[in-house]
Amino acid sequence: MMPLILLAPSEEKATGGHAGRLPESPAQRWVRERLADLVVHGTPEAQTRAFDVKDTNLEKAKAEALALKGSTPLMPALARYQGVAFGALDAATLSTESWKQVFVLSNLRGLVRGDELVPPYKLKLSGLPGLKPHWKKALPTLLAAMPEGDLWALLPTDHASLIQGWARPRHTLEILDGKGKAISHWSKLYRGLIARWILEHQQGDPKKVLKAKLEGCRVVGLRENELGGKELTVVVER
Repeated sequence: MMPLILLAPSEEKATGGHAGRLPESPAQRWVRERLADLVVHGTPEAQTRAFDVKDTNLEKAKAEALALKGSTPLMPALARYQGVAFGALDAATLSTESWKQVFVLSNLRGLVRGDELVPPYKLKLSGLPGLKPHWKKALPTLLAAMPEGDLWALLPTDHASLIQGWARPRHTLEILDGKGKAISHWSKLYRGLIARWILEHQQGDPKKVLKAKLEGCRVVGLRENELGGKELTVVVER
């Protein structure tokens, strides 16, 4: 069975794409409609909180939100999402088949497969009232449809909480500095590097991933986690 990767979305996204209309589930419609209502009726403070941008970038984010109802630029998730983790993953240099093994917990669309089309958008998980509990309720059905295989949930705390209580065993990553202190700022980079190694080698067995050779860090340990899987420990050499 092929290994699977679960990632958080990035705030940085590529622009452009081919115009099209997105299919829409009831859960996705809920988010789109509340975003549109925020654009039309929300206070400037609420809009800034939800989109997390200001001035001309805020106006652009509002226009993107309103465009979701009709034709909007679309591109595959792994081409749309940028930022540190996705830069390290460098999906453009991987086989397009491997894109189907990556899933992103999108604040806008829920669970998105790597080759699934995504529009340009801005949306903070904590910025729209009710968004986090909404996805906590809607995601179990989507997660249940994921294929079998070793699953690596390479998620920060906020997005990991969206799938808290999910019964499926999954492997996780602990990232430490040379003194044994947890790293937060650069953790995205190493989640991306681990994801890339797993996809390049098509190997999700934790005992195999333990032998991975990665630039700038060492994979040093493996232990049981609380999710029915293993936790890999990576020490950053900086």
